[in-house]
Amino acid sequence: MATVTRTSLHDLVWTKTMDEVAADLGSSAGTVIAICRANDIPIPPPHYWRKIANGSPPKRRALPTNKFKRNQTVLIGDQVEPVINEQRLASSGAGSEQLLRDAVAVEITDPIAVAIQKDLRRSSSGGEVRQRAGFIRVDIGVESLPRAANLIATIKAAILERSWSVAIDGKRGAVVDGENVELALSGRYASIPHTPTAADIRDYRSYGRPIPEHDQVRSGHLQLSITNATYLGVRQKWADGKRQRVEDVLTSFVEGIERAATALKKRRIEREERARKWAEEEKRRQERERLEAIDRVRGRIFKEQASAHQEALVLHGYIEAVKSRLVRGSGQDVQTLGWIAWAENYVARKDPLNGELPVLLSEEDALRMRWQYPDK
Repeated sequence: MATVTRTSLHDLVWTKTMDEVAADLGSSAGTVIAICRANDIPIPPPHYWRKIANGSPPKRRALPTNKFKRNQTVLIGDQVEPVINEQRLASSGAGSEQLLRDAVAVEITDPIAVAIQKDLRRSSSGGEVRQRAGFIRVDIGVESLPRAANLIATIKAAILERSWSVAIDGKRGAVVDGENVELALSGRYASIPHTPTAADIRDYRSYGRPIPEHDQVRSGHLQLSITNATYLGVRQKWADGKRQRVEDVLTSFVEGIERAATALKKRRIEREERARKWAEEEKRRQERERLEAIDRVRGRIFKEQASAHQEALVLHGYIEAVKSRLVRGSGQDVQTLGWIAWAENYVARKDPLNGELPVLLSEEDALRMRWQYPDK
């Protein structure tokens, strides 16, 4: 078993690799790392020695002294008791007592508050109360039940007094001028020094698992929130402070609900206006595409007819040229006359002007035929 101070161990881990330090102290690298973490001794980050080998300048992290003294003794060996700050143990009980003092006892006299407390207590589990039903979402510790019941009853009465309504159909919050303002009541947390347990010490010995420095516990402080008014430029939280309780700012909270409803309504109107403009623009776009498709089909058919007529004129001219060179009584005049008869009939069938005159294609027929004339 080796005995070193925090300062000595700090110097070792920043001048040698962890394997070298463990060999010098007769332990393993994992144990040394766990002991460093338990005693708030910073260790080099991954690839630190590789960077030093590549020419990077050494950057040692300073040894913190807010939890342990520099000359605090550290024991290193196979069976090592975790080094626990005695000051930390002494302060753990005091911190818990302070939190209990913060959770001031509250008397409930309002029948509505009594019913609310009973309802909340039914949803409690493991010292926690989490309820998402009702007009306000609740997430508190059981020690805050009386305060929470009184607060919820008071807020509900203020909502009804202002001719607002409570949200229903699975929603939460208050309905103000048609806007649903979602509300929440939550208990805040505080950090207190962690008192090591037998399991903590066993895990430390067996696996080198660090012992937590602090525990997160309910502080007894409450906070009221508006949860759906983000980025609207309105206040969203009212909490217990050093000089006030949320009970003292309930009027401000109710006014905040009204301001949030105004901001929500403004945002909803703006979104509806954007949606309306988008729908109008989409309608205009579709109409433009429809008219373009109709015009495209009509134009293509028009061009096909003009091309067919132009081709018919060229072919007719060729037939006339053949006729001008035909010699009557020659041996081939019979065959040539047969070709001329067939050619004139062919041109007559191909020329669109030999039948009925062109008419405007209906919009319905043009839209049905647009797949035959895709936009190039």
